[in-house]
Amino acid sequence: MGYGVLGASIFFVCAALVAGGVLVARRLARRDAVHKARAQAWSAGSARLIEQLHGSTFERVTFDVDDPQLVFLGERRAIVTIPEWPTVVVGTRVLHFGDPGFRQAIVALQGDTVRSARTSPDREVVIELGGGTFLIELTPAPPPPHR
Repeated sequence: MGYGVLGASIFFVCAALVAGGVLVARRLARRDAVHKARAQAWSAGSARLIEQLHGSTFERVTFDVDDPQLVFLGERRAIVTIPEWPTVVVGTRVLHFGDPGFRQAIVALQGDTVRSARTSPDREVVIELGGGTFLIELTPAPPPPHR
């Protein structure tokens, strides 16, 4: 194989790697933009919807592409899509995604009834169940526009 063919092959491999990297970067940027938009979409109306979870039963976790969804059954089925995995508090244990026991804690909460569900002033959704609590942190509210 001549150097010209070898050089062209290396060029095409490098070009393919760069193109793949660009596609991955675009997908990640788009996903981040969607996460940010969803987190900022929480409003007083969303707070009322969260509060309506009171008395429903936590059924399971599903996924919408990359986003976890908490599924609740009550008068109506409620699916809460969240931008990041929730923090799970069980007793004195605070578990984050990746911590040992995190998944088991979520499974243990399946079938529990929602005692209270609210949006805190710190832009955090708090869903208290019989055996533990989900804490869902949202991105900070954007500053009000200057006039």
